[in-house]
Amino acid sequence: MSTIYQRLGMRTFINARGTITTLGGSIMPAEVVAAMVEASRSFVHLNELHQKAGDRIAELTGAEGAFISAGAASGLLLAGAAVLTGTDTEAIRNIPDVGDRPNEFAISLVDSHYYVHQGFRVCGGELVKVGTQQAVTLDDYKAAIGPKTAAVVYFLGSQPLAELPPIIDAAHAQNVPVIVDAAAQLPPRSNLTDLPAMGCDLAVFSGGKGLFGPQSTGLILGRKDLIEACHLNSNPNSAIGRGMKVGKEEICALLRAVELFFEMDEAAVVAEWERRCRVIADAVADIGGVEACFTKSYENKFPPASPLVHLHFAANAPKTADAVVKALEDGEPSILAAAGTDSLTVGPQTLLDGEAEIIAGRIAEILAG
Repeated sequence: MSTIYQRLGMRTFINARGTITTLGGSIMPAEVVAAMVEASRSFVHLNELHQKAGDRIAELTGAEGAFISAGAASGLLLAGAAVLTGTDTEAIRNIPDVGDRPNEFAISLVDSHYYVHQGFRVCGGELVKVGTQQAVTLDDYKAAIGPKTAAVVYFLGSQPLAELPPIIDAAHAQNVPVIVDAAAQLPPRSNLTDLPAMGCDLAVFSGGKGLFGPQSTGLILGRKDLIEACHLNSNPNSAIGRGMKVGKEEICALLRAVELFFEMDEAAVVAEWERRCRVIADAVADIGGVEACFTKSYENKFPPASPLVHLHFAANAPKTADAVVKALEDGEPSILAAAGTDSLTVGPQTLLDGEAEIIAGRIAEILAG
């Protein structure tokens, strides 16, 4: 029987690039799919489900509250709305008109995802951009905080975790909340517990990347009052986030994904990713002009826990990196790897069982061709 993608005339592929939105995020485990199917078979009150699922996730993470959003970008917009309105129902009805309330977001320039900036503006915020595209300092943030500041925004990954605590302290000294964009920062699992514990008022994660939940979900953790404000600004309420609907199926599936994330042996998962990288490196061990090297686990920004294997092609290699990448994509099954000028990179996080061996075999075959 043909698959739905075949009926649409589409070709699937082995994803060796990572949890990239345009490539479908990640593949949900069977238990997550089962939770989604189970949830589809009954009616429930959606507000109650949001509350119950949020309470369970808060229990797991130690956060005061949790809310499931329609992706991380939606979560950041809702976080922005929450700090602008609180739980004031009239303020929620009126945004993006914020009246005379503080509405400035001190936001760094290190992250290039302009849709995040747009989200804060859509809900009525004004941006005070700090730092440069290369770095932002504590003093940059301090200079940007004033009487009109609604929140400070921090991009974890593009900005190191070690620099976050003093920025939280500086913001809180002025009664200003801190919003952390941690969309692609799982694993390590500790980010789900450490960010709320260190005082992040709202931390936002993607549900469809390292959590391996539905791609159309996100997770907001933080202060109980601000989580309630996120809920009031979101679906199914008549508010700015109404169009960012998360169905009962996605809510239950992400909840199960979070539970599985806390149940997994993280060290064993990372060790398997490292093994997959070695399998691919071994495929070129005896091929002249091609050398394998590694980015170790927890040394990469996006995603932090995943190792990477890089194949570097010298001038005397049997084929160029571009030729190998194209042959991988054109072959059967199609394999998408990341290409540099003279290199090929494989990320193991989105590979399914046995796919590292398929990639290794195909690379050896292409180079021997």
